[in-house]
Amino acid sequence: MLSRRAIIFGLGLTMPTAIRMPRLGHSMTEGTVVAWLAPAGAEVRAGQPVASIETEKAEYQIEAPADGRMSRPVVLEGATAEVGAVLAYVLAPGEVIEHATAAAAPPSPHGAGPAPAAAARAGSGAPVSPRARRLARELGVDLSSLSGSGAGGLIVEADVQRAAAGSPAAGRPIRERRQLTPVQKTSARRVTEAWRDVPHIVQMIDADVAAIQRLREGWKADASPLAAITFTDFVLKAGAQALTQHPALNASIEGDELLLFGDVNAGVAVDTPRGLLVPVVRNADRRTLLEVALESRRLAEAARQHRLTPDLIGSGSFTISNLGRFGIRAGLPILNPPEAVLVFVGAVEERAVVREGTVVVRPMVTLSIAYDHRVADGIAAARLSGAIKALLETPEPLLVGMN
Repeated sequence: MLSRRAIIFGLGLTMPTAIRMPRLGHSMTEGTVVAWLAPAGAEVRAGQPVASIETEKAEYQIEAPADGRMSRPVVLEGATAEVGAVLAYVLAPGEVIEHATAAAAPPSPHGAGPAPAAAARAGSGAPVSPRARRLARELGVDLSSLSGSGAGGLIVEADVQRAAAGSPAAGRPIRERRQLTPVQKTSARRVTEAWRDVPHIVQMIDADVAAIQRLREGWKADASPLAAITFTDFVLKAGAQALTQHPALNASIEGDELLLFGDVNAGVAVDTPRGLLVPVVRNADRRTLLEVALESRRLAEAARQHRLTPDLIGSGSFTISNLGRFGIRAGLPILNPPEAVLVFVGAVEERAVVREGTVVVRPMVTLSIAYDHRVADGIAAARLSGAIKALLETPEPLLVGMN
C-alpha cells in the first residue's frame, strides 16, 4: 500500500487543490500522463492547460482547477493512473508539499475511486505493477522469473501475458521493445472482441464513379470551394443517405434488444502516430456534401494534433475506411462495434467493363462492406450495398443543398 503523503500547510492550514485524472467517458477507468505542460514551481491560472493525458480513445489536455503554483508531479510522464487519482497539486502562497511520491488519493468529490497502489516487488526484486501482480495470480505465472519491460524495469501486464503464452521472442534477438499506446491497446482489444463476438458478413460491390470524377475535375478547374470535397466524402455522404433509406440497419445489438437510432453519424478512420482513431461526423445525413467534407477534414486534423474531445468520438452508425490511396482494391474489414456497418473503400481504378455489349474503360471502385449479421441478413445488407452503389454512380441526390 502507498503511504499517506506528508503535507505541510501554511497560512491558516489551507488545503492544496488537487489535479485529478478526469473521467472522459463512461467506459474510462484510467489514463496516461503524456506530458506536463506546466513544470513544478510554475505559476498557473485557473483554466490554463497544465497536462496532456491519453486515454484509450484519444489525447486530451487537463486544465488547472485554481490559480497558484504547480507542485512536483505525483504521476510522472509516461505513467498511468486510475480515474480520480491525484496527478499533482496547485499550491496557494505558503502551501508546501513535503514530497510528491507516495500517496493514496483521497476520495474524489465526483465519486471516483482512490489512486492505484504503488508497485510491489517480485521475488527477484523487480517492481511489479498491481495489475501485473493480479494477472500473474490468475494465470499462475511466477513473477520471480520475469524481468520487466516497463519504466525502471517495472513488470507490467504484457510481461506476464508473454510468460503465460510463451514469448514469440524466445531465442530471437530483440531490436526494440515498444509499449502499445492506449489507442493501440484499445484497437487490439476491440478488434479481438469484434472478431470473436460479432458474426460478420462482407459484401463486395463495384461502382462506376465516372460522374463523381467529372464533378471533381470541374470543381478543380473552376477553383471552386467544392474542390475540397474528396472521394471519401462522397462515400461518407452516400452511406449516410443510404441508411436513411434503410433505417433498420442504422442499429446495434444490446443484449437481447435491437436498438434503432434516430440519427445517422458517420465515423471516419484516421491514421495518427498513436494509432487508428475514428472521429464521428454527427448527423451526416442532414449536412450538405460540402459540410460533410469540411467537418471530416476538421476532425481528421484534430485527431492528428491530439485535439479530439470525447464528444467527437463514438456513437457512430457506420464507419468509412479508405485504403484506396495505397492501391488496395478490396478487403475483408472488421466491424467497429457496436456499429453494424463498415464500408471499406478500395482504389479507384481504370478497368475494362462491358457496357451494352461493348468493352469500355471506366473508373471503378470496389466497396467491401461488412455487416453485423445479427442486425442485417444477406438481403437487407444487399439492399443497403446497392443503395450506396446507386448514389455513387448517380450522385445528383448527394449535391442537394449546395446551390
